[in-house]
Amino acid sequence: MLKKTLIASAIAVAMSATAFAGGILHRGNGAEPATLDPHFANGVWENNIIGEMFMGLMTETASGKVIPGLAKSHTLSPDGKTYTFHMRDAKWSDGTPITAHDFEFSLKRILNPKTAASYAFILYPIKNAKAYNSGVMDADGLGVKATDDKTLVIELEDITPYFLEQLTHYTSWAVPPHVVKKHGKDWTKKENIVVSGAFTLESWNPQTSLTVVKNPAFFDAANVKLDGVAFYPIEDSNSELKRFRAGELDTTNTVPGGMYAKLKADFGDEFIVAPWLGTYYYPINTKFITDVNIRKAMSLAINRDVITGKITGNGEISAYSFVPPGINNYVSPQDQPKVAGYGKPYSENLAEAKRLMQAAGYSKDNPLKLVLKYNTSDSHKKIAIAISAMWKQIGIETELFNQEAKVHYKQLKEGDFEVARAGWIGDYNDPTTFLDLMLDNQYNYSRHIVPEQVALAKKAAKTTDLKQRAEILAQVEKLGLDAYSVIPIYYYVVKNLVSDKVIGWENNLMGPHRARWMDKK
Repeated sequence: MLKKTLIASAIAVAMSATAFAGGILHRGNGAEPATLDPHFANGVWENNIIGEMFMGLMTETASGKVIPGLAKSHTLSPDGKTYTFHMRDAKWSDGTPITAHDFEFSLKRILNPKTAASYAFILYPIKNAKAYNSGVMDADGLGVKATDDKTLVIELEDITPYFLEQLTHYTSWAVPPHVVKKHGKDWTKKENIVVSGAFTLESWNPQTSLTVVKNPAFFDAANVKLDGVAFYPIEDSNSELKRFRAGELDTTNTVPGGMYAKLKADFGDEFIVAPWLGTYYYPINTKFITDVNIRKAMSLAINRDVITGKITGNGEISAYSFVPPGINNYVSPQDQPKVAGYGKPYSENLAEAKRLMQAAGYSKDNPLKLVLKYNTSDSHKKIAIAISAMWKQIGIETELFNQEAKVHYKQLKEGDFEVARAGWIGDYNDPTTFLDLMLDNQYNYSRHIVPEQVALAKKAAKTTDLKQRAEILAQVEKLGLDAYSVIPIYYYVVKNLVSDKVIGWENNLMGPHRARWMDKK
C-alpha cells in the first residue's frame, strides 16, 4: 500500500512541467544513459542520473567532502584493513528497510563473474574481490559480511587510503535485492524500480529526456528542496547552448570550445569554469599500430597548446602525463613522468616525429592510413580535425569517424578501433583510478600491458608508506607513457552554464553536482 501511495504522490507532482512550478531543475546531460543499474553504469552522464536515485555507505557534500551516507558511522581496525559500518534507519522507496544484508548482496552481485560488470575492478581493494570476480573463489571468501541488519564488515587486502571515498562510487552502491530477484534485468523499468536516494524515476523518453521526482521515503527527504530533475541527453554543445539561452535549461553539461570570452561577456557569473579530475586522451590499438616509435611520433606531432588555446579555449591544461596534477597520494607534478617532447619547442618535436615515421617507412608520399573514431560532439570533432592535420605533416592520413557515445565506448571496450578519442574522470582522488587504465581491465582500451607495470602496481598496493607508494606508482605511469598506448592531450576543467536561479551549486574536483543539495529561486 505504501508503494502505491508513494508512486501516486510522485505522479501527482510530475503530471506536467507546470506542476513543478519552479521546483524542477532542467539539466543538459551530454549523452543517453545506457542503463540505470549502478552495477552496469560506466559514464559520467549515467552517474549524474543514478547518483540522484541511489546512495552508498558514504556520500558527498555539495563541495565533494566525503560524509556518511546510508551508513551513519564506521570504525576501522588497528591494522587499517577492516571497516565496520553501522547502518542508519533508512528505507527503499517502497518502504522496505535498507539493511547491511542489501549491501552484502549487492557487492557480491557486482563482483560475481556471471554479472560481467565492467567496472567491478574498482572494488578489488576488498579482500578476495579479484579472486571472486575472476572465478577462482566463491562468494563465501569475499571480505564482505553483514553480521546483522545494521552491521556490515568489509575486510580489505591491504591498507587503502582512498577506500571511504571509493564507497561514494556507484559500483559500491546497494541495489534492492527483493526487486532484483523478482524482476531480473527488468528491475530498473519505471513500473519496477525501487531506489534509496533523494529522487526516484518518473519518466524516461529515450533520446529526449529522463525525469526523476522527489522520493518521500528518502531518509533526509525533509531537507530536499527540489521537486524533481529533468535530464536531457544533448550531445551537441551548440544545441545545448541555444537551449540555455532560450531558458529551457538551468544547467548545461558543457559549453562549446573556444568561446570563453564571449560566454563570460554574455553570461557573467553564470558561466563557471573549475578544475576537474580528468584526462582527455587518445588510446591507440597496439594490435594495429605495433611499432612503439610510430605511436611516439603520433604523440610528438600533437601541438597540445594549440588545442587548449585555440580549440577548447576554456582553461584546459595541456597534458604530458596521464595522471592529472594535484591528485592526492602522488608525487609532485614536477617529479611526475611525462611523454617525450615535454618542454621542447613544437618545431623540434615535429622534426623528431617526421624522423621516426620515415625510419618506419612512412612519409607524405607513402602515408600510414588509419581511422580516428570519436563520440559525437562538436568539440571532439574540432580536436580530431586539428590532430589529423598535425599527423598529416608526418605522413599519417586520417579518416574521421563519429558515432553516439554508447556505441563508441562499446567499440572501444571490444577493441574495435585503430585510434580513438576517450576521456576519464577520476572515480576517487588517488592516482590508481587512472593507472588502472594501463593495467588489466576493460577500460585499458589499447589492450597493452607491460608485465613490469603489473608487478609494480601489486607492490604499491602492499606499501603502507604513502611517499614510497607514490614513487612506485610513478614508475607504473612511466612504463605506460613510454609504451605510448595512450596519448594524453589535456586535463579537464568543468565548464558549465548555471542559471542564476539555481541555488546550491558548488565547484568540486570530483564533479558530481547532486540535486539533493540544490534549490531554485
